[in-house]
Amino acid sequence: MLFTGKDYCMLAKHLKLLIKFSVVLLFGSALLGCTNNYYRQDADQESYEAIAEKTDLVPGMSANIGIDEERIVDLSGFPTNEDSFEFLDNEAASEVGAHILSLNAALDLAFQHSQEYQTQKEQLYLEALSLTFDRYRYVPVFSARGGTDYQWDAEDQFVADMQALTGMRTLGTSEAVNANTSLGARYLLKGGGAIAVNLTNNFTRFLTGDISELGTGALIGSFTQPLLRDFGSAIETETLIQAERDLLYRLRDFTRFRKTFAVRVASNYYSVLLNRETARNNYAGLLANNLSLERERAFQAEGLRTLLQVGRLEQSSLQQDLRWTSSITRYKRSLDDFKLLLGLNSDENIALDDNEMILITETGMDSPDLSLEQAMELAVQTRLDLYNGLDRVQDRARKIEVAANELRPGLDLSVVASVPDANNGNLGELDFENALYTTGLDFEIPLDTKLERNNYRRSLIDYEVATRNYLLDMYNIKLDVVDLWRRMNQARKNYEINLTSVEINERRVEEAELRAELGLGDIQDTVDSQNDLTAAQTSLVSSIVDHNIAKLEFWRDLGLLYVDDSGQWEEGVNEPR
Repeated sequence: MLFTGKDYCMLAKHLKLLIKFSVVLLFGSALLGCTNNYYRQDADQESYEAIAEKTDLVPGMSANIGIDEERIVDLSGFPTNEDSFEFLDNEAASEVGAHILSLNAALDLAFQHSQEYQTQKEQLYLEALSLTFDRYRYVPVFSARGGTDYQWDAEDQFVADMQALTGMRTLGTSEAVNANTSLGARYLLKGGGAIAVNLTNNFTRFLTGDISELGTGALIGSFTQPLLRDFGSAIETETLIQAERDLLYRLRDFTRFRKTFAVRVASNYYSVLLNRETARNNYAGLLANNLSLERERAFQAEGLRTLLQVGRLEQSSLQQDLRWTSSITRYKRSLDDFKLLLGLNSDENIALDDNEMILITETGMDSPDLSLEQAMELAVQTRLDLYNGLDRVQDRARKIEVAANELRPGLDLSVVASVPDANNGNLGELDFENALYTTGLDFEIPLDTKLERNNYRRSLIDYEVATRNYLLDMYNIKLDVVDLWRRMNQARKNYEINLTSVEINERRVEEAELRAELGLGDIQDTVDSQNDLTAAQTSLVSSIVDHNIAKLEFWRDLGLLYVDDSGQWEEGVNEPR
């Protein structure tokens, strides 16, 4: 079949219509993109406002919980290391040019870039976002709907054009446009009732010959109110009450997490420094062993030492070398893990500030000026997670009332007003003089209550479980305080012992070296004294770190550790001064 010029013109005409329709769709998609951005901003505003409303209820809660802040890690402002340390062996070159992080700088980086911290902020935001919907249920909600369709037969222009192209024969002619609209509003009352209004319009316009139009409309308003089951604000708004309290719990959990996270960053920071100091001590011990080995080999060459005696020192040197190598590996691994904790890339070149170890040494080994009984009492009064446990007991008590209400009969009052169409040919005009009003009671006898019975019994058990969990949490908190109290005392005692041990072993090494130089010493004494000195030096540093970490955890578990938005803390307070 051949197409004529007229056929191509008609085809082009319909292609143009198709292109125009596609352009409209693309333009609508662009508008939709703008709308999505608006929805996002609107959700953020409501969620952050919900959080701000409850911030003052939680001591130490941060006001900065933005989840979309883009922060690029920039270490250029930190000082760099230009020294190469022999005790790091092959890893020494890797720290040349490394950015040196103080503890405060590390805390600030962690609170800005840590993935774990970001996840906690997002969970808090999602809890607030969920609350916005529960609140939304008790505001007037409006709706608008509409629809239209166009009907035609074979004489429609488009069909006629296709007939001309295909050679189909012509049928009869008829066209019509059908449309409907609906406007509504709904308002849930906190007492359990609901108000609804709906206005509908429907019309049909015929487009064959004389134009004619048929239309109908209606206005319906209703009010319903439960009188027994589901009656009262305590029952109806239980979901909203729980959502409000869940956000408060999440705020407390987030504040508790900030304290725990700050202590964890500090603990890991000191642990990395301890591993570094261990590598330094092991290297110093290795050098001392090797120096003694050189002297003993010289004595052996003169016949003053046996192969067996020198062999002991050689074996000790090999073991010390192994310990040194292992301590370097352990140090570098802990440093890599610390980078991830801060939210840095594994290839970022950083080093920690050795001066931080000096600072905690200067703070001394004193424990908080509190008795153990005072500390346990303070923990019970200030711990935010314990408040959550107590509030959850109250939640379970409310759930008992809600479950008991579901066992009651259903009795609902309803009032309906219907306004019909005026039927005078004017589209949308209503006849209020002939409005119909209806009121009634709906009664339901609960014959099948197996599910409700089980839910009620379950709510009683849940209450008992929540009560026991609260008491168990309180006991565990007291035990945690006692354990940390003992750890501080143990660390302080270890410090005193290790300090004395270092002094003793320094004298032992000095005497062993002096006797060895005179050819009077015993190889085993030299080996033992040097190894004991290295171990005592490492243990001394370890006891300092253990005491400071235990003290931080002690203030944290008392609930008296304030942490600001950069991770800096103040001990002995629950809020900034």
